[in-house]
Amino acid sequence: MRRLWMSLVVLLVLAIPTGLAVSAAGAATKDPCKVVTTAEISKAFGGATVGKGKKGLKTAANAQCKYTVAATADLPAGDVIVVVMFAGAKPAYDGLKNAAAYAPTTGLSKSIYNERQSVVNTLKGDVLLGMQGLFTDGTLPITYKDVEAQLVRLSKAGLKRV
Repeated sequence: MRRLWMSLVVLLVLAIPTGLAVSAAGAATKDPCKVVTTAEISKAFGGATVGKGKKGLKTAANAQCKYTVAATADLPAGDVIVVVMFAGAKPAYDGLKNAAAYAPTTGLSKSIYNERQSVVNTLKGDVLLGMQGLFTDGTLPITYKDVEAQLVRLSKAGLKRV
């Protein structure tokens, strides 16, 4: 009986570090409101005030979060939309990559930018991370300000968490 208890204790001691390793490795998030922080968004947009993320559309394939960004001297007020696609990410990325409106981004691998939609999409493993910046001056036709550099910066930060 004593041998049985000792064997169980040894197995438990061996299992604990393995379980911790799995937990740490599985720390990636599917919650788009946890991908970037308001401080990171503020820094990317020149110190602008940023509202708390609000969960948006969620489907079986993806989820989104919207942050409201106040105007600065360089940009009008706008929104940053974070989208995490966790089902069908690779085929979606491949389709977007071949679309005429997308071009490779600078400074990120497996990353493309659509200037008209003001979005950077980056593939990491089986997750597609989308960062969209909707900043317009309110005139018609609606055109978005070019915020590719800021979106790339946010994507780099976010990729650490997905």
